[in-house]
Amino acid sequence: MLDQSFSAENFRKILDYENRKGVYLEGEYFPDIGKVTEEIKKCNTEIREKKHKVSEEAFEIFRKEINEKKEKLKEKKEEQLTIELQKISDIVVNDKFRIKLTKDDDISDKPVYKIEKKPEYFFALKQIQYNFRKLYKVKQANRFAIVSQIKGLLDDNFPKYVIRTDIQEFYESIPHDILLQKLNEENLLTFYSKKILFQILNEYKRLSGSEKGLPRGVGVSAYLAELYMRDIDKQMKSLPTVTYYARYVDDIIIVFTPISTKDSRDYLVEIDKIIETKYSLTRNKVKTKAFDLVDTPASCNLEYLGYKIQFGNGSIKLKLTANKIARYKHRIDLVLDSYLNYAKVNEKKARKILVKRLKFLTGNTRLLNNKKNILVGVFYSNNLLTESSDFKGLDSYLTHKIQSQITLPHLQTRLAKYKFEDGFSSRRFSAFTTNELSDILEIWNTK
Repeated sequence: MLDQSFSAENFRKILDYENRKGVYLEGEYFPDIGKVTEEIKKCNTEIREKKHKVSEEAFEIFRKEINEKKEKLKEKKEEQLTIELQKISDIVVNDKFRIKLTKDDDISDKPVYKIEKKPEYFFALKQIQYNFRKLYKVKQANRFAIVSQIKGLLDDNFPKYVIRTDIQEFYESIPHDILLQKLNEENLLTFYSKKILFQILNEYKRLSGSEKGLPRGVGVSAYLAELYMRDIDKQMKSLPTVTYYARYVDDIIIVFTPISTKDSRDYLVEIDKIIETKYSLTRNKVKTKAFDLVDTPASCNLEYLGYKIQFGNGSIKLKLTANKIARYKHRIDLVLDSYLNYAKVNEKKARKILVKRLKFLTGNTRLLNNKKNILVGVFYSNNLLTESSDFKGLDSYLTHKIQSQITLPHLQTRLAKYKFEDGFSSRRFSAFTTNELSDILEIWNTK
């Protein structure tokens, strides 16, 4: 049986897991413990620096002394962590514990909800997410797998009917009554886990004035949304002649392969009976695209998960969507604008970060402090493209921006070697430290 408790022991597991991802909670929530961690790091530095400065015998004596000091510091750190995590556990399990949301309308076109940065809120929500993930086996679909499967399905001449759609105002539309009924009927979560979830939904209702919707920006909302969509997925897959169904968050694609070319079914009506009539959501009519390839395998354009898929007549091409190209151009603009502003203060430092950002933007790298060793970049984020022609346009845009905004000839020459097409075709790879990645991503994470 899963231990769902909000105990100090479980919170320690969360802390260790976050640390492995590179999220160092000691420094953020426990400054005194963070200082001890820095002392431990300092011991390691002292050992490295001393190694080649003294005799081997003297070094061994020194290392032994420092290692003993390290062990005492580690013991001190463990004791302090145990005390602090127990304090947090006591707060969370207290009957008076309440989670409060705040609403931010300025971040995006839809309200984003935030929870105050307090350790008790952080650990309580992380524990609920862990409980949810383990008990309901909820996880988001794999984008790469979905697009790969779609590519294979559409790359033939078989008669089919393809529908791409999504849910209108997805997060804001999920009804609380049906969701809560599902949580209570399955009864997998403990009373206390459900109590905190109910608090979050009530806070959302208080701030939004609606009994429908999940708070965007709160991690557990994604799990609740996936749970709500689970039955919809099952019923969509069970529709007659469905040969493929996939969903990523609320982006849906469904392929019907009718037995007869004279099939007169209204597929959208059948879909609406599930999405709208049974589950009180609304299909986005504007974004719904239907492709009838039953009689004539016509040429079609479908946009899905960042790819523009051109298919029909037994061929298929995958290109970048206009939105994705626009995002790349926006990032180019931000990089150069940041350089021009910072160069007024310190041109040398501005130049260094400019080069790193363009190297990152036009190339590929590995995300550090992630146990999955995720590769990202112009190739790894777009590796299902069948051609690189879209990158030529981005390279032209980048070249124009460099030539029109960078006045230093030697810097123009240096930047000219960074090309999107080269980063994609040659899979050009660059390594960055954690601090470098933080500096590089700063301008994009705040815009």
